[in-house]
Amino acid sequence: MSATHSLAQVSKKYIRDDASPEFVLPDLIGYCPFTLHVNPHYEAASAESDAWFDSFGIHRGSRRDEFKIAKFGLLTAMSYAQADHAHLRNCCDFMSWLFAFDDLTDDGGLRENIDGMKKAAKIMMDALRNPKTYKTEFKVGETLRSFWERASATASEGTQRRFVETCQLYVNAIYQQVVNRRHDQIPTFESFIQLRRDTSAVKLVFSLIEYSLNLTLPDAVFDDPIIKSLEQGANDILTWANDIYSFNVEQSKGDTQNLVVIAMHEFGLNIQQAVDHVGSRIRSRIDQYVMEKRLVPSFGSPQIDAQVVTYIGGMEDSVIGVLHWSFDSKRYFGDEHERIKRDRTVTLLPVDTSMLPPPDSTVVYDEPTRQGQVGLGKITGSGIGLVLPFNLMVSRPILFRVAAVLSWLLWLNWIAPSFTSYYTLL
Repeated sequence: MSATHSLAQVSKKYIRDDASPEFVLPDLIGYCPFTLHVNPHYEAASAESDAWFDSFGIHRGSRRDEFKIAKFGLLTAMSYAQADHAHLRNCCDFMSWLFAFDDLTDDGGLRENIDGMKKAAKIMMDALRNPKTYKTEFKVGETLRSFWERASATASEGTQRRFVETCQLYVNAIYQQVVNRRHDQIPTFESFIQLRRDTSAVKLVFSLIEYSLNLTLPDAVFDDPIIKSLEQGANDILTWANDIYSFNVEQSKGDTQNLVVIAMHEFGLNIQQAVDHVGSRIRSRIDQYVMEKRLVPSFGSPQIDAQVVTYIGGMEDSVIGVLHWSFDSKRYFGDEHERIKRDRTVTLLPVDTSMLPPPDSTVVYDEPTRQGQVGLGKITGSGIGLVLPFNLMVSRPILFRVAAVLSWLLWLNWIAPSFTSYYTLL
């Protein structure tokens, strides 16, 4: 049994036998006091960004269709609602990179691949530190480099530093999450909250608020305890809500790195009780945020104070934007997303142990290997790639890999000759 399948079994253990086939989501949109805004440059900037992302050839077939209907451009337009066209376009590029990498680590070749994730993290950070000169064949890394080369040209020095620092926190935390998955480790509820503040990439999203609005905030603002608390509060609200909304899809893939699953495990709750528990924590966090917002101090300059108000508004745009986008996109609720937004009732998905790609899709996987420069498929001296099944990880021992390849070829040639879609690790 593969590690992915065993992980599905781990997830299933925490779905108690008395669990209903349905569960009801908390009304977070109704409770959240922030106002939704959508950037008027959304359609044009999103279309330009889509063309840019497609030029890298990361996704093909139905995987590209799934990525596109997720409406990451809309999420960007909600998160950076006050940005001009040029800044919004670059932020759309950032969001495409972020979700491409997120998919690679959530249900792609880096899901449990510790060595691959370590190399991917190095590529990301090298690309950020040397965006003008660094080159990589790791296509997801190249999208980050391309975005950052343009964004860093006009971002303030403080914005650049904060973005690179928060990206380091992000890749470090994602690495720990990959380790957790690999070893079937389920963190405690409180320790996972700490980890999620970085794996969610919300700190990265917030760091681009300055860039998107041409703000120049001094370090004293970000060192202020009230501003820090507001940032953490907004992060928690957004991240915990995301764990509720993504829970159904993630549990169907056997993913235990979700606050709802961890609440079930640690507190002995069924699904509805765990969702309610996390929802209650979110409402309390919203209340705390609203209270602390009244305590924001003056920083001694009307211009800086005005920029602080704008920055806080940008955080709130991101929070309410994610709450709405989660239902306006098909990423978490599929074709039922509009109905679920109305009545908040979700039907539990069965655990999918196959983890096979859809029948008409091809994903170009060019995960980093030696020097982070070649794809996983390029494992021979001649550079000839191997076509391997989706869940074959390079961290497996060599005998396992040989057996897996032989089994795959047997399946491909005799059991499913009509199946022509698979994942190309090149």
